[in-house]
Amino acid sequence: MFANTKKAQMSLSKKILRHHGRTFWLASFFLPRPQAAQATQLYGFCRLIDDLADEPSRPRGHVVHELINYFSVTGDVPKDLNQSESLLVCTVFNSDLNKSIILELLLGVESDLKSNIFTAESALIRYSYAVAGTVGILMADIMKSRSEQAKYHAIDLGIAMQLTNISRDVLEDSQVDRRYIPMSAGVSEIRKGQNRKDVSAQISHVIDLSETYYRSGLEGLAYLPRKMRPCVYIMAVLYRAISRKLKKNNVNWHQGRTTITPIEKIYLILTALPTCFRLLVQKRSDREALTSHKTDLHSHLSGLPCVHR
Repeated sequence: MFANTKKAQMSLSKKILRHHGRTFWLASFFLPRPQAAQATQLYGFCRLIDDLADEPSRPRGHVVHELINYFSVTGDVPKDLNQSESLLVCTVFNSDLNKSIILELLLGVESDLKSNIFTAESALIRYSYAVAGTVGILMADIMKSRSEQAKYHAIDLGIAMQLTNISRDVLEDSQVDRRYIPMSAGVSEIRKGQNRKDVSAQISHVIDLSETYYRSGLEGLAYLPRKMRPCVYIMAVLYRAISRKLKKNNVNWHQGRTTITPIEKIYLILTALPTCFRLLVQKRSDREALTSHKTDLHSHLSGLPCVHR
């Protein structure tokens, strides 16, 4: 019975991964099997709660709020979830993952149940921490990193990836009254493709900001066990390529979402392999040469778990 239950929730996670997480699916081949299975479950959980905040056909606020209660150990598994989804939620709940970090993630997702229109960069960075920096922390735990420094850099890499997502999805987000990037253009103007110069300039600024966080995230790879490093590096390369392509194409946000084609992904992975090999052979003693994490990258994250104070 237990084996069937475990198989069912893994089947759901893999199905979600195949349909919605091709980039992570490619990178997961570089992980040892136990960590790949845990990371797949975490990705499935993240995608599930993200869908709960985006699918109008489901009672979104009710389910997300009940999940917050459940992970606060004050409620039950939401009844609106189907059997496979419930099994996945229970698996994550009963894992060794830090529930306080999962709660931060859920609270970040809950904020998307209403219109999000940010007017300050601090709000953008705090939101990126909530929905992606937290995932970086959880992934660092899955990858058996026991260094606080590793978590600082993991947060930064999560923030960088979320800034890429936000830069790519400006037009799409405007359709649901969300504007994560502070700018003078209103949501209705973005939706109509107006005020393009201002919107492009602000997206370009966020892409530049993401580069700062990518650099810090990649500096932290040496804090991870060697077998774990190539997967994280590949993920960063593939995500970073999205925002770089957007900028190379003159930030053509009004033409829809920028994507990386399968051929481009294969090329990026092949060109990343030499660096992956170097990461695999880098010795622990080489960590002494690392630059310390820059505290100012977390200046907007005061009071949040695992940040560099």
